[in-house]
Amino acid sequence: MGAKLGGMCDRISSGYCWGGFGGLYAARELSGAPVRVTLIDKRNYHLFRPMLYQVATGLLSADEIAAPLRSIFSRQCNVDLLMDEVIASTQ
Repeated sequence: MGAKLGGMCDRISSGYCWGGFGGLYAARELSGAPVRVTLIDKRNYHLFRPMLYQVATGLLSADEIAAPLRSIFSRQCNVDLLMDEVIASTQ
């Protein structure tokens, strides 16, 4: 299932998580595990909401608190990013 067959990116199972803090930390922790992680979020960036008030007051620009998900996981070959919205889950 991995992007690079026969290499470090061969993964045998899948897991799904969202692009919030929990999903980011879970995907990072699974970087060395034999799983394929699909990160699902309706936006293509992770917004650090605790600093949002500083953007509103002009102390920071918006790009300083929003990082593209692809750049966050650019070196982790077992993460796939899917831009979508989860309506319901069966589990």
